[in-house]
Amino acid sequence: MSNTIQQPFPPVRRVVTAHNEHGKAIVARDSLIDGDKKAHGPWIAPLWSTESLPPDVNLGEDGGLAKLSISNQGTIVRIVDFPPHSFGALHRSITLDYVYVLEGPIILTLDDGSRTAIAKDEIVVQQATMHGWDNETDRWARILCVLIASKPPSIGGEKLEASIPFKI
Repeated sequence: MSNTIQQPFPPVRRVVTAHNEHGKAIVARDSLIDGDKKAHGPWIAPLWSTESLPPDVNLGEDGGLAKLSISNQGTIVRIVDFPPHSFGALHRSITLDYVYVLEGPIILTLDDGSRTAIAKDEIVVQQATMHGWDNETDRWARILCVLIASKPPSIGGEKLEASIPFKI
C-alpha cells in the first residue's frame, strides 16, 4: 500500500449539543472532522470520547480532541476508513463495540480463522474478541465504531487481556 493514497471520503460533520445557563439545549459545536492516516493503514476520525462510565456531560471540553489509544475506560466514537486491498492486524480491546458499516463491504476476521463479509448498512456487535478488518475490494470501506469499556472476557476462569499490536 502506497503512502500517496488519498482518502476519498469527505470529512464528517459533527454536531454536539449541550445546555446554556438557562438549562436550554443548544448546539455547542458544529465542525468538520477529518481522518488522520495511521501507520497501520486506515484513516481514523476521532468524533468523541468520554473518560469514564457513566459519562460526565458537564465537562464542556471537546471530547473529540482527547489523545486516545484504541480504547479507554469510558466511551469512544470514531470513523475508520480502509483503503482498497488493505489488511488489518488482529487485536483485542477490552470493550463492547458496535461497528456499523457505512461503505463496504469489509471482512471481519477472527482468531479462529473465520472471515465474515459485512455489507453496507450491516452491524457487528464485537464483545472484546480478537478481531481484524480486511478490505479486499477495489473501493474504500468506511465503518462507524462505538466502543464502550467492558469487563474483560473470562474463559474457564481466566481473564483475557487486551492485545494491540499497533498505535493509533
